[in-house]
Amino acid sequence: MPKKIFIIDDADFMVDMLCVIMRDAGYCVVGSAFNGEQAMDLMRALSSSDLPDVVTVDFHMPKMDGMETVSRIRALVPGVKVVLISSDSTLSVVKRAKDAGVDAFIAKPFEPRTVLDAIAKLA
Repeated sequence: MPKKIFIIDDADFMVDMLCVIMRDAGYCVVGSAFNGEQAMDLMRALSSSDLPDVVTVDFHMPKMDGMETVSRIRALVPGVKVVLISSDSTLSVVKRAKDAGVDAFIAKPFEPRTVLDAIAKLA
């Protein structure tokens, strides 16, 4: 069974692009959201069998930043793997991501293969 992916980014073109990349690679996109609050609402509505294995999340988003979103998602979906995809790759952001236990960090812009390789490495 393919990994289930949930995509969170405040840029609609990025959500669309990541959905295409994931689906073309054979992953199952179980949802997408434009901010952390929306993501939480949508994930709460998923059945337990549809909860994601992997979440991709942007760092800077309205309403709830990526790190707060990660914390809340992990409380809802224990064991979920998180890939932070951000245009902000400053040391402070990378450190916050590492401290939050993010499983992979990808800087924007990126090549599709970079995202797919990161997800493939997650157990």
